[in-house]
Parts: sequence; C-alpha cells; structure tokens
Amino acid sequence: MNRSIARSVAAPAGTHDASLPPATNDKAPVTPRQGAAIERANATATTPHSGAAASGAGIAGMAGPAGPARPETSSMTPGASPQPRTVLHVDIDAFFAAIEQQRDPRLKGRPVIVGAGVIASCSYEARAFGLKAGMTLTEAKRLCPKAVILEGHAQVYRCFAERIFERCRALSPDVETYLDEAYLELTGTERTHGGDLVAAAARLKRAILDDTGLTVTCGLGPNRMLAKLAGKTVKPDGLARVLECEAEEFLVGRPIEQLAGVGHAHARTLRSMNLRTIGELRALPVGALEALFGSPGRLLYERCRGRDTAPVTTREVPLTISRETSFHRDTADVAGIEGMLDYLTGRACRAARELGLAARTVAVRLRYSDGEGAEQARSLGSPSAVDPVVLALALELLRRQFTRRVSLHAVGVTLSGFTRDTAEQGALFDEREAGRRAALCEALDRVRGSFGHGSVVSGRALHLKTEVEQDRHGFRLRTPSLTR
Repeated sequence: MNRSIARSVAAPAGTHDASLPPATNDKAPVTPRQGAAIERANATATTPHSGAAASGAGIAGMAGPAGPARPETSSMTPGASPQPRTVLHVDIDAFFAAIEQQRDPRLKGRPVIVGAGVIASCSYEARAFGLKAGMTLTEAKRLCPKAVILEGHAQVYRCFAERIFERCRALSPDVETYLDEAYLELTGTERTHGGDLVAAAARLKRAILDDTGLTVTCGLGPNRMLAKLAGKTVKPDGLARVLECEAEEFLVGRPIEQLAGVGHAHARTLRSMNLRTIGELRALPVGALEALFGSPGRLLYERCRGRDTAPVTTREVPLTISRETSFHRDTADVAGIEGMLDYLTGRACRAARELGLAARTVAVRLRYSDGEGAEQARSLGSPSAVDPVVLALALELLRRQFTRRVSLHAVGVTLSGFTRDTAEQGALFDEREAGRRAALCEALDRVRGSFGHGSVVSGRALHLKTEVEQDRHGFRLRTPSLTR
C-alpha cells in the first residue's frame, strides 16, 4: 500500500513541514507501518492574498444556525462495512492579533498583543519572544519591549469569525463553532467533495484567505480530539490529516499536556506520578483515573487510547451567554462597579432576547487586582431575559462576593440554563408590571439596534458615557463578549 507524507499547506512565504512523531520521539518524522497512512495536503497553488472581511459580514454569536446534529454513523449498503468517520477542525491563527495586522498593514511583521491586563491574543512574531495567551502585560513588556499593545475591537472580531464560519457551513451542514475555531462533520460528504477531503479542506483555507485575508490551520481526523491535535502539529497556516489506523502511533509519544481534558492541575498530578506521555497514561486503569479526577477520569481513559465519540452538533441554543470586561483602572468604587455590571447584564439579556431565550441561572465573577478570583451563581425564580429581573440577582451576587479590601480588575456576568422565552410569569397582580417590563425591553432593543447599545443606559451606568469610549455597537469593552 502506498505511504505518503506530503508537505502541509503553508503560508505564502513558504511551507511548513511538521512531521508526526513516533512513540519515542516527538521531534523525528513518523515512518508509518505497512498499511498505515498519515496524509498531509500537497502544497497546492497558494499565492499571496490580501483583503478584509466583506462589508456584509454580520455580527453574530459564536453558535451556528439552527439545525439537527448529524448522526454518528452514515448510511451504507447492506453488508458493507461502516464508513470511517472524518472530522475537520478549523482554527483561526492568532485570531485577534491577526485581524489587527490585517486592518493596519503597518503592523505586519511586528509583535502585536491584544489584551488588557493579560494577553488575550498575540501574533506569531510576539510568540517568538515567549509570549502567550494569559500572560500578564507586565511580563510581556519585559520579554518583548517593542511589542505593540492594543485593547482590541470585539465586534470587529465577531464579524471576521462569522464570515469564516459561513465559509465552513458551505463545506458541511454540521458545523459547531466557538470563538476562534470550528468543528465540521465531513462523514458521508466524500462524493460531494470529489472523494478527496484533504483537497476540500485546502480549498476552504484558500477561500477564507481570499475572503478575509486571514489564515487558518486545519486538522482532519477520525474524531474531534484527533482532528484538533493533528492541526496543532502544523500551526500556523497548515493542513494535516491523521487516519484512524495511525492514531495510536500518533498519540503515544506526545506530552501528557496535549491530551484534551488535561489542564495544568491534572498535568502536575500525572507528572508527579512519573506519567509524562499520553502512552504512559494508558498504564492507569479506568478506576484509578476516576479516583483521581472523578467522572472526567473515564474520558481521559478513552482519549488516551484515541477514542472520542463526542458528536459535532450545530447548536440551536448556546450553553452560555457571557459579557465581561476589565476596568481601565483597577477600582474599588462600588457605584462604578455596579454601573458596569448593569451595562453588562443589559448586553447579555439583549443577546438572549435576540435568540428568543430566557435564562434560568445567573453567575457573576470577579477578578481582583492581586489576581484572586471569585464567582457565584444562583437560579432565578423563573426563567427570564428581562433586564431588571436579571440585574437584581446579579447585583445581589456582586454584593455577596465583593467583600475584600482589594480593588477589582474585572467583572463579568454569565447567563445559562436557557429555555425558550415565554411571557414573564408571576402573581396575578404582577402581570401588569411584567407586561410593562417586557414592553420596555422591546422598545429599548429597537433603539439600541439602530443607534448602539450605549445610546440608552440606566442612571446607574450613566457615568460610563464620559469614562468609556463608544462606537456604533456600544461601549468598547476591554475583553471580548462571548456567546458559547
């Protein structure tokens, strides 16, 4: 059987050859066994491109349009073996920073940081100095004094992301989207794409580059976990495929931290047990992993063996709607903090109403200037997306948590547990007031939709008018707002 390892699709400046590791060496290229296959897309015609997101790109949440989830297995003729599953993972390279470089050509080739307080995203030029997401800006300036630091434009990033996700939906009916990445279920679409899914992914990469000027890294695999991990081996602007028959050899020599579900805390625990690679993790029985990590331990047991049955689902209802920001200056001013929480809650509620949803649970999280954090959540008496109802609980959660004599660096609110929005329910004598609140929210949504969310604010948030910069979408927050 032919065995081939071709080069990854690379940026216009050149090609990247990130070979897959054998079990004992994560640097050397793989030599596949007889019959095994690890495919990389040939460096198909990729010429320099430029451009910006089309003006028609809309502002949308990270969830895709409504639609049913694709079944795990595809149709087959009687007596035929099941069709191998194929998942494509699309990851936008250096998302925020790349968009800023695209919008301002003067930033091309320079180390760019997007973030406030900590790095939210940084360009690959900045990563060459050791910078990474989550690092404090103080440390980033020490490592890279010449870095360009920008606060970012969350709504612009949404437009670019949604434009890219539109391209993905042209490739597959089942697309699951997040802030800067997407999973595509390609099982059963081979004939639609001419029998070559690697070539189809290469065409998608070029279409995204033509349309937005941004590069993406694509990984193809027999499940979500392997597809994402395959892409990580060829970042940035790469394309790689791992077939099911090569999954074991691909996984066993990789560092334990690369396994989905192993964060910093789990990695420390496993390394203290002298378990350093994914292959070594297989020595632990499922009972031991469950004793160490609870129910996620069973997932780790399956994943370290290359098994991941999670489907790609086009979510009609997001899991959470979150609005958060860091303050321009750390503050302990209770009135100012409550005003910002008022504004954030209004944004979250409006996003829920636009999707026809009402939230059961409200969570408020704080981050203090010394790095400590706090978060509490409570359920509403009945699901709601009405600003005053949700805000009352959010303010209560804030007052319960903000008890330390330390200034706040950031505040956020998250809505979850969604149901389809219905008329607000209450006692008989509350119905008139509930109707007034619903009518008020409807009127405010119309005004804010035309003139920006910051065009109408409550008295509690009025001080933001003079303290925070505005654009046509509302106040420019320092941390992107997310819908997941």
